[in-house]
Parts: sequence; structure tokens; C-alpha cells
Amino acid sequence: MPAEELASKSDPGKPAVSAATGTSIEIRNLTVRAGERTLLDSASGSFPAGEVVLLLGCSGVGKSVLLKILAGLIDDAHAGIQYYGDIAFIAADGTRRGVADASHPVSVVFQNFALLDELSPLQNVQIALDHAPTGQDKARSRAAELLADLRVPTDRATAVLSGGQQQRLAIARAIAPNSDVVLYDEPTSGLDARTAQQVADLIRETQQRYQRTSILVTHDYETLSRIADRIILLDHANLRLVELPKSDWPNLPAALGTPPLAATDVIAHSWTERLQQASLTFLKRSGIILEEVLLLPFSLLPLWRSWRWGLRYTLYYIRLVAGPSACIYIAVAGMILGYVAQDFVFRYLPFRQFTEPLLTENLLNATGFSLFRFLVPILSTILIAARSGAAVSADVGSKVYGNQLDAMKTIGMNPARSLRTPILYAFLLGTPFLALLSYVVAALMAAFAFLISHQDLGIAFWDAHFHKELVQPASILYRGSEWLIAKLVCCGLGVGMISWRCGVTQKLSGAEISQGVTRTILWATLFVLFVHFVFSLFEFRAVV
Repeated sequence: MPAEELASKSDPGKPAVSAATGTSIEIRNLTVRAGERTLLDSASGSFPAGEVVLLLGCSGVGKSVLLKILAGLIDDAHAGIQYYGDIAFIAADGTRRGVADASHPVSVVFQNFALLDELSPLQNVQIALDHAPTGQDKARSRAAELLADLRVPTDRATAVLSGGQQQRLAIARAIAPNSDVVLYDEPTSGLDARTAQQVADLIRETQQRYQRTSILVTHDYETLSRIADRIILLDHANLRLVELPKSDWPNLPAALGTPPLAATDVIAHSWTERLQQASLTFLKRSGIILEEVLLLPFSLLPLWRSWRWGLRYTLYYIRLVAGPSACIYIAVAGMILGYVAQDFVFRYLPFRQFTEPLLTENLLNATGFSLFRFLVPILSTILIAARSGAAVSADVGSKVYGNQLDAMKTIGMNPARSLRTPILYAFLLGTPFLALLSYVVAALMAAFAFLISHQDLGIAFWDAHFHKELVQPASILYRGSEWLIAKLVCCGLGVGMISWRCGVTQKLSGAEISQGVTRTILWATLFVLFVHFVFSLFEFRAVV
């Protein structure tokens, strides 16, 4: 049934709209390979403008891969997937744009919704509007109108919305920036029959109201075929895209054919092949790390499309890196270190009853110097690498696993800019702050430990000698502050880069998120120890 008739029947009082408006998609000679397996071979097909098109096929034949290709989400990060051919998005005025064009008008409603849980429902739509290529006026009012139209509550957190509400919120975010093409990945997966019918009605209603070209990748053809204008089959036998005539729709199970046998990965059995693969992987990762280091100054430039959201995510990661729990964590460590360091030098002094009266001033000098210059910096940066690095890596990893980074790309955000730059700033600011906090607490506890055993000397005596090697005439900064700041900045930036890199790698399971966190802790702590070692080779030569 044509889209115009469906529109009239679903809403008799609403005028029919032409399905010719919007953007169409043409695919010519498309070849897609996943590893050693070919999913499509010189396939061609078209998706007319303003229609609802089902993309069907057996499990594992490449429907979701094709969806990601159309959305521009297949890049070097997706190991093993390659495609060749011509894909054109053709606007109503005849303008043609390719997948590589970042402005091509495509939004995606992901199977798991990929909503940003740290944002409210209203903000999930606002962020899409604020990153639209042409910009949006009155973003807040438009976001509120869309949510009201799609019956999404705005008075609760995104994470506590029901499955149906999250589905509608994902659709609202997808259509908010006026994207002419909306891709749906298994929109009724995991839903009961009644809810699936409601989602199907919602998709059709949205398509009629906003005239988007809608492509649905699904196995649920029984529910969704009734709202479709066309059905295109990914034919795994001939590796082609085939449009099914409506006369074949009642026999869709037969049209799908027999599911293909499960593909088996090609495994290198010889030790030379395994060594070669490991070497290539190592070289690739080393190249990525070298590129990250060389481009670090450029990565710090806040080249955000929306400063509002750039600053918001900077504050978000500052709270993650140096929030209240991190402050308590670092303060407790400083408290223990300050007390133990001060108490130790007097408690275990050889021939204490004879030497302590002679060495008290020198011992206080040494304690103050060592706490400020290397004990507190080493301990605090190790703890920051372990605690804050793990927190950021887990946050980024969960966003990768939940397709949230892909969702950001589809609304015009560049995760490397929108997240990595705020992460670097969070560590750049948070590391010196937490180290200073740790030192202040350590110094206070050192004073407390000294006064317990030397009440007769008093706090003034402790202060005069504890800071003697640190205070500089006519300066508010302690001696060696420039060295301290330099190594804290190096440690902070390095931990930030490691956290981002370990978090952003492809995650296919929760276990891989945990592995990313473990790698972050390992490499980040080794990195900060290496930084302190290198600095020690030069820093203390300058100490008189």
C-alpha cells in the first residue's frame, strides 16, 4: 500500500504527503568483507525517499554491518571490515553526498538505544540539536515539543525510563536534527508482541509526520512488514540486495532461505604466523600511541562544535577524576603517609636518646623536603592512575560497548574532541589539585605526629624547620615547584591519554571493559613511575 494511503488511513484528517520528499539512497557495486568472509559482492540497490523500507536477511549475513556503513560508522576502529563501491545520498534538489561526507543526513536508532545516561531526556535531544550541521534555533523549546509529541517524560533520569520510553527518546533524538534518513537497528528486539506493535505504529507515525526515509534492520518481519513500503532482502546465497515484490511478502520465511553456516575464524596455527600477527598488532598499536603523543598539543585545542557541551563534559570528567570520592581517597593516603613519614624518622632513629637532640632540625628539614618533592607526588600520581584512570577508562569503555560513541558520531559529535579533550583537561587540572591536597593533609599529619612526641618544642618550631628547605625568599612558591608542576602535568596528560586509548578500543562484552580497566591501571601506573624516574635523573642534581 502506498505511503500516501497509509497516511490517510492512519489519520483521516491529515493530508497525505508525498513520499518523494526527503533523501533517497543509491548503492552501486558495493562489496563488503568481514575478515575472510564476503557479505556483499558488487551489490546494488536503492532506498526511495520518504519511505519505510525493511532490510531483511538471516542472522549473520551482514545487515547491521550495512547499516553501520550507511551511517558512516565503519572506520579503521572496526577491525576486519572493509567495503568498496558507491553509496550516494541524493537530496530532493539532486545534491549527492557520500558516506565519507560528515554532513550526510543520517541518524540511527540503536537496538540498545545508546542514550547518554549522564544526561536528562531533554538534554539527550538538546545535544543532538546543538550539534546539527546547520545549527538549530530555540533548541530547548524544540526538544521539549518533540518529547511531548512522542510522550517521553522529562521529570526523571534517562536510566530509569521504561524500555518503551527509551525507545521513543531514541527516536526523538534521531529526528530532532532534521536528519532526512533514520536507520533503525532491530527496533522491536526483545519486546513483547503488544509493545512491538506499538513501536511499529510509532515508527510509521513518525515517518508520516516528519517525512524521513526510514530503513529498518529487523528479524521481526511479521510485525514490521505491515508498516513497510518496501522490503529489501540481503541475499546471502548470491551476495546481492534484492527487492521483494509485494506478492512474495506473505512467504517471507521461504524468501529468506536457509541460514548460512556459522563462519569460522581463520586461525594461524604455526608459531611464525602467530608471531607475525602479534608483530603487526604491536606495530599498529605503537603507531597509534606515537600518533597520540605527537598530536597531543592539537588534542588539547577545544575545537568543539558546541562550547556548551564541551565545557559540560569537561566538568563531568573533572568530577570523575577529582570529585569528592577522589579527594577523600587521596586525602586519606596523604594522611597516612604524612604521619608515618614523620613518626618513622624519630621512632627508628639509631641511638635515639643521644642523636635526636642533635638531629631534630635536620630530620624535620628532610621530612618536609621528601614529602613535597617526591613522596607525595609519587604516591598521589600512582593512586590517581589507578583510581581516576580506571574510572575514566570504564566510563569510556561502557560508552563504546553501549554504542554511545557511535550515537555521538551520528548526531555530529566527534568523540575524540567531545570526550578526549575534556578527559585530558580533567587530568591536567585534577592531578596537580589532588597532589596539592595530598601534600597539605600529609603536612598537617606530620605536624600532628611531631607534636605528639615533642610537645615542648611546639608548632612554631616544627613549621620553621619542616619548611626550611622549601621556602624561597620573595616567592609564594616552594623551592622546586617548577619541577613538581612539570612532572605532575606529564603524569596527568599521560594517564589521560592511556585511559582514553584503553577505553576507546572496541568492546564486544563486559569482560572487555574490565580488561580495558586492568590495562589502564597497569600501563598508567608504570607510566607515572617512569616519569618520576626520568625526572629524578635531572631534578635533584639542581638541589643544593
